[in-house]
Amino acid sequence: MTLMQSVCKTMITLDILFALLLAFSYPHLDPGSGSYVVAQLTLVPVLLTFCVSCLILYFEWDPFAQSPTEV
Repeated sequence: MTLMQSVCKTMITLDILFALLLAFSYPHLDPGSGSYVVAQLTLVPVLLTFCVSCLILYFEWDPFAQSPTEV
C-alpha cells in the first residue's frame, strides 16, 4: 500500500466520522439558525474530500510515484 492510499483511507474514515456527527446533530438544530447553516456548509468539504479520496483509490493514482523515464 502506498502512502497516498493510506492517506486516502484515513481521509475517508474521517469524512465518515464527520458525516455521522453531522447526521446526529441535525435533529437538534433549528432550521434557519446560524448553527444549521454552518452544519450544511460543513458538508461541502466533507463530501468533496470523500469523493476525491474515493476517486484516487479507484484509479490507483499516485502523484509521487516515479515515472519510468526518471528511473
